[in-house]
Amino acid sequence: MAPAAALDHVLAVAEAALRNWRPEPTGFLDPEERFAVEPVLQQRSGLHWRGYGGITPAERQRLLLAREELPLGDVSMDFALVALKGNFLFDPAELEDFEAALLTTGVDPREWGDVILLGENGAQLIATPACAAALDGRSLQVRTVVVEAGAVPWDHLRHQPRQPRTVTTVEASCRLDAVASAGLGLSRARMAAAIGAGRVRLNGRTVLRPHTELQVGDVVVLRGRGELRLQSRTLTRRQRWRL
Repeated sequence: MAPAAALDHVLAVAEAALRNWRPEPTGFLDPEERFAVEPVLQQRSGLHWRGYGGITPAERQRLLLAREELPLGDVSMDFALVALKGNFLFDPAELEDFEAALLTTGVDPREWGDVILLGENGAQLIATPACAAALDGRSLQVRTVVVEAGAVPWDHLRHQPRQPRTVTTVEASCRLDAVASAGLGLSRARMAAAIGAGRVRLNGRTVLRPHTELQVGDVVVLRGRGELRLQSRTLTRRQRWRL
């Protein structure tokens, strides 16, 4: 969804939650949509919400909205798991390749969440139960590979949360592509390509300029890869940046 469409969707769910006096879930939203939507929700009196994505952390999340009088701590949201099996040994696929294939199925993107890449074996998809049922047994074309989609039990989930670590590097500049490639372990060319493809967010917003200079406290997210926070930067005697 575009941010405007996401806002219309979420506000309609918010009105239903206020009118019906019960928690109401939105569809899946990507981080930039949440970035646009949540400040508007904060202006709506009498409303609170929580985000759920099925895994922690989750990029794409659904919001559960309710009147402030109604607790959300004990309210659960149903998620399902879809295996996307294929042999990607000779044609590795990225996150965007799976998402592009999912868009051809006709299933509403609000019904599916994060794609968990499994290397040469394909991927897994977090989805609503209705989405899992709609995809079960279908074949998808992901790049040159035919993928079989099938609903699987939740305990088959193969998500492994990344452990935080501290990386120190010395760079000629604080450019986004230079810092992010060092921090996320990608070549600078691949990072620049990811930025140009719209896969990188800076402080919640998609950024398309590799030469954007980073400041202390900035958070960079590469979709499907992870995030980094610039904790400090110091200019060395040789006029390079120790980060």
